[in-house]
Amino acid sequence: MTDRNKQNQNIQSQANTLFSMLSDKFEWVGKIPTMQLPAKYAAVLVGIIVIIFAWKLIAVSKVESDMTKKLENERVLITQQAREYADQQYMKEEERFGQVLSWAVRGELIRHNIDQIDQYLGEIVKMKDTERVVLIGDDGQLLVSTDKRLEETKGTEIFPKEILNLQKITVKSDVDGKKILVIPVMGLNKKIATIVVSYKLPKL
Repeated sequence: MTDRNKQNQNIQSQANTLFSMLSDKFEWVGKIPTMQLPAKYAAVLVGIIVIIFAWKLIAVSKVESDMTKKLENERVLITQQAREYADQQYMKEEERFGQVLSWAVRGELIRHNIDQIDQYLGEIVKMKDTERVVLIGDDGQLLVSTDKRLEETKGTEIFPKEILNLQKITVKSDVDGKKILVIPVMGLNKKIATIVVSYKLPKL
């Protein structure tokens, strides 16, 4: 037991000696928290910290700004594509509608059945956002109008010749503050009349 105690004491003594040597060698490390830096070095250090912080803020702000612009550009592009697609689909539907109406009116017009055409147009004007429907002969005379106030008016006084001379179904987005659908009514060899459907423009 005595030998073992001596051995333990020797090991403890060696450990104490090693710890003492390390403490002396790295004594400056322990003093760092209490070391006093000269004022100019402290100011430089603070300045560096401020610059780094400001640079970080600027970098983050630029990234956020770039992302915002990118998202806005993508939103505008998607909106534009959606509108173009909607316009294309709308045009296709209007062309189908106009073609069917043109065939119906042509048959009645050839038979001089103006009353039946008046009934057709009267039903169409009941459709949502439809304001007025007129049938104008190829000579510029107003044949039928859902707006009875126009019955004594010439067709050329309602719409200019460039609209009445159109040879294919056309949508005009703003004519006298209205959107119109122009439907030529074709006979066997030439156009015999024009139907013009006026719509209310949606409020912005």
